[in-house]
Amino acid sequence: GLFLGNLDELKRFKWIDKLNPDNLSKEVDKFKDLLIEGAFIIRALFFLLFGFLIETAEILNKATLLWAVIIVGLIFSIRGVHLKIMKLPILPLFYIAPRGLITILLFLSIDSSMSNPLVNKSLIIQVIILTTMVMMVGLILTKVERKPVNGELENKNIS
Repeated sequence: GLFLGNLDELKRFKWIDKLNPDNLSKEVDKFKDLLIEGAFIIRALFFLLFGFLIETAEILNKATLLWAVIIVGLIFSIRGVHLKIMKLPILPLFYIAPRGLITILLFLSIDSSMSNPLVNKSLIIQVIILTTMVMMVGLILTKVERKPVNGELENKNIS
């Protein structure tokens, strides 16, 4: 992947000419498109399955809801501080702190002997749903202006 993704950087070497880099670049672009579509299908199927496995009682569990709100607040607080320190634009990056696939897989990989009774399936589901809701609402409310720069569109945040 590293080799194919940086093929244009390797054109200065003579042995690369044997690979016909112009045709190979076209094929690499097609391959990238195929991988993007495949990843979308896998994520869609995963979250569809995840949605089928969620029980309403787990989402509405009052015992873990306060902890979930605190955790989500900490996630976005740390994200905001990090963006400030790195001198990056706060909006819309602040809202993009998704949890989901990796969180669930890591949670499921924890051995039952090492689990904490407070951190249960309800808490994980609530954190995932809350971060998704914050991300959705934040991105809907953040307007992005597109301006042409050097023949290409550039995203400019106007919120």
